[in-house]
Amino acid sequence: MTTIVGQRSAKKKADKLQERRHKLLALVHIAKKEIPLSDDEYRDVIAYWGVESSADMSIPELEELVRYFESLGFKKKVPDLRDPRSGVGQIKALQERVREEARKLNNGEERLKGLIKKIAKENDLKACRNIKKLKQLLKVIRLLQNRESP
Repeated sequence: MTTIVGQRSAKKKADKLQERRHKLLALVHIAKKEIPLSDDEYRDVIAYWGVESSADMSIPELEELVRYFESLGFKKKVPDLRDPRSGVGQIKALQERVREEARKLNNGEERLKGLIKKIAKENDLKACRNIKKLKQLLKVIRLLQNRESP
């Protein structure tokens, strides 16, 4: 039993490392195009690590290469706030905060449904995964709270 759990854990770790490696390789190739580097310039850069291709580099070497490209002006893209994978923890925290604050309003649950439709253009709070719209909802709810308080 312990062996199976250990194997699963090792496979999970290997999968995460492989995913990290693929993301770094993608960043390297995006940076190469955006900086822009000719093929000869790129080969000169990676020759520093004693390789002919970035595919031959380790994860720490790829991370160092990405940092080098950043020093040349490459900027990683800001995550798309509409992408459900970006900021998942922040999205869930904001959704919960919106729900909590709405409960403080008179008839808060019903009003929240209307606000979600009007501001976020969604049918329910779970469907709203846009951080900007969630923050806007929270701001409006707080304004309504201020109006209702004596």
